[in-house]
Amino acid sequence: MRAIIRAQKSPRETLCNSMKRHLIALWLAILACASPSAGAATQPLAELAAGVPTADDLQADAQAAAELGGAVLLVFVSDRCGYCEIVLNEFLIPMSRNTDYSERIIMRRIVTNSDRSLRNFRGEPLTHRRFAQGVGVRMTPVVQMFGTKGQLLGKPLVGLSTIDYYGHYLDQTIDRALALGRTSSSAQEKVLSPTSARP
Repeated sequence: MRAIIRAQKSPRETLCNSMKRHLIALWLAILACASPSAGAATQPLAELAAGVPTADDLQADAQAAAELGGAVLLVFVSDRCGYCEIVLNEFLIPMSRNTDYSERIIMRRIVTNSDRSLRNFRGEPLTHRRFAQGVGVRMTPVVQMFGTKGQLLGKPLVGLSTIDYYGHYLDQTIDRALALGRTSSSAQEKVLSPTSARP
């Protein structure tokens, strides 16, 4: 019977191999952290929306929009909504840093499944959840434009059908809303009401 003799590694070889394994693990960890997409799926929605503040006082936001001669953009999001993260990260947050948009519109975020308090366009208190219900938002993400008196400006941009064309659809939504805002005297105004299911 043939005896199989295994070569015994020296302590120095064992130490070198152990160090190599640790260095490889460290290098892989560095690559993972350096990846642009690393952690995007688990990044909290609050951090993703840093450039689009949570709505607290829509009446004040409308006044700020009036000073710009523009409108208020509300994006309706919810927790654990992957499409909401894409809309925020890929479109609205970069737009919020672009003066072509920041000098025309005020961007705010409504969390549809949150009971966080806010004041509506009339200055009356309610919650994010009730506000979303009042304007008929049943899914996320939704982008809706509002005039400086709280009136709806055009149709909402609902969902995220395709990333390639979403930026174009978003620009159309904003431009049409601003045009409606300039001619709001002839447009039907629907002022938000916090005491009913209506906006």
